[in-house]
Amino acid sequence: MKTQENSQVPGTREPDANPVILAMKHISKSFLGVKVLDNVDFYLRKGEVVAFLGANGAGKSTLMKILSGVYHADEGQIFLHDKQVSFSKPIQAYRAGISVVHQESSLIPTLTIIENLFLSREYRNGPGVLNDKRMLTEYEALCKRFDLAIPSATKVRDLSPAHKKMAEIMKAVSRNSSIIIMDEPTDALSSQETAILFKTVGDLRRQGMSIVFITHFLDEVKSIADSATVIRDGRIVAERVSPQLPIKGIVALMLGKDIAERRPFVKTQAGKEELVVRNLGRRKEFSGISFELREGEVLGIAGVVGSGKTELARTLSGASISHAGSMSIEGRQIRLGSPFDGVRHGIGMAPEDRKTQGLILDQDIQSNISLSSLRGVVRHGCISGREENERTVKAASRLSIKYTSLKQRVKYLSGGNQQKCVLARWLLASPKVLILDEPTRGIDVATKEQIYAIVRDLAAKGKSIIYLSGDPAEILVVSDRVMVMQKGRIKRLYSTSPTEEILLKDMIEVNNER
Repeated sequence: MKTQENSQVPGTREPDANPVILAMKHISKSFLGVKVLDNVDFYLRKGEVVAFLGANGAGKSTLMKILSGVYHADEGQIFLHDKQVSFSKPIQAYRAGISVVHQESSLIPTLTIIENLFLSREYRNGPGVLNDKRMLTEYEALCKRFDLAIPSATKVRDLSPAHKKMAEIMKAVSRNSSIIIMDEPTDALSSQETAILFKTVGDLRRQGMSIVFITHFLDEVKSIADSATVIRDGRIVAERVSPQLPIKGIVALMLGKDIAERRPFVKTQAGKEELVVRNLGRRKEFSGISFELREGEVLGIAGVVGSGKTELARTLSGASISHAGSMSIEGRQIRLGSPFDGVRHGIGMAPEDRKTQGLILDQDIQSNISLSSLRGVVRHGCISGREENERTVKAASRLSIKYTSLKQRVKYLSGGNQQKCVLARWLLASPKVLILDEPTRGIDVATKEQIYAIVRDLAAKGKSIIYLSGDPAEILVVSDRVMVMQKGRIKRLYSTSPTEEILLKDMIEVNNER
C-alpha cells in the first residue's frame, strides 16, 4: 500500500498473487500550465476489479484518457503485459485490448444498436458482404446475458439513458478485451439493471478480465471491488484499500478531511401557487399528471428509470411538445412550443443528459454559463464582456467549478464540473420555476451536499423547484413534498416525508391499481 502523504489507511489489503498486467508509472499531465496529474503510479492485476475513486476534478478521467489514447502524458510510462506501450489514438488502445465504457454515451445516435456494437469489427462473408446472421446471433446472446429485450434495429437515439448505458457495456464486453474501464457505469441504471451489471462484472473477473470501476456511489465499492485506489488533486493518496473500509473513511481520503455531518435543512413556509398542472399527458410517456407547485417550495419527484419522470420534466420545460392537459404560471395558462418559450415564461431546466441536452461542448465555460442570462449583460445592444465575465466568475465560484480558464472548452471539464456549469447557468438566469432532473448524477459526495444546500437556499429566497431523482435518500433530503411516479402516472403524493424504505418500495413496487 502506498500513499503519497505517508498516512496509514485502515483496511489496507495484502498484495495479490495475480500478475500485474497494467503499470502506469510517474504519469504527469498539465493543461494550460496547470498540472492535473502529478507523478501518478497506477497498477492493475489480472482478474481484478479496482474501484478508482476521487472527487470531481481529482484526475480520474484524465488518467484513464491517457490509458485509452485520448490524451498523451507529458511524463511517465505505460506498461501493458510487461511491454512498454504508447497510445496516440483510442483505436490503438482498443486494439491492445483496452475498452472504455464512458460516463456519457459514445454511441452514434443515428445507427442501430447492433450497428454500434459491431462498428469497425463487422463479421463478413466476403469483401463487402456482411454476415448479418452471425452478428444477430451474437447480439441476441448478449441481450440474454444482460436480460434485455431491445430489437436489434432500434436506433440509439431512441434508447433510454439506461439502455444506452447497457449498450455501451455490452459493446465493451463483446470485444473480449483484457481491460475494461467503466466510468460511472451505474449512474443511469435501475437497481435491477445494476444487479445484472454486477453479476456480469463478477463473471468477467472470474474469466480473468481486469476492470477499473470509477464510481461516486461509494456503497457500490463493497459490492463490486477487490480493492480501491484513491486520487486527490492529481496525486494518488491511497491504493490497495479494502472495499470494506467504512464509507466515511473513503470520503476522508477523497477529500483530505472528514465531511461534516449533515444538518437538517430549515424548510420555509411555501407561498402562493406558482405552477399549476392539470391532467398533463403525452403519448405513451405519461398521463393524468396534476399537481401544484408553490413559491419557495421544493417538490421532489421520485421514480425509477422508465417511470416517466424525465419525460414529464421535458414537457414542463418545453423540450417536448404536443401534449394533453394544461399548465399555468401565476394564474396564467401557458402553452410551450420550445425550451425558449419555457425560459420566456420563467421556467428553466437542468436536463438529465447534460452532454447532449445541457451544454454546447465546443463552446467555452463562460458562454455555457451565461447562455440563458445574456439579456442581463446587454448594454446599448451589445454584450458587456466585463459584466458577463464578472457574473460568470461569481457563479462558477459559488459552485466551486474547477477550471484553468473561463475560455476553456467545457468538453474538457470532468463530468461533475460539466454538471455544475449547467447549474451555474440557472443560478445566473434565476427563473421562477427551476426543474432539476438528476442534478447530482456523476457528482462527488461533497459537491452533492453543496448542491442540496444551494437548492434549499434558492427555495428560501422564493424560488419554486421541481427536483427529480431516482435516489430516495436524495429526494428526502431536499424536498418539502414528494410525488412518486410509476409507469407514467402519479402513484402517491406525500405532504410529509415518508421513510426512505417506504419511498423506495413505492418507487419499485409493481402498481396493481392500473
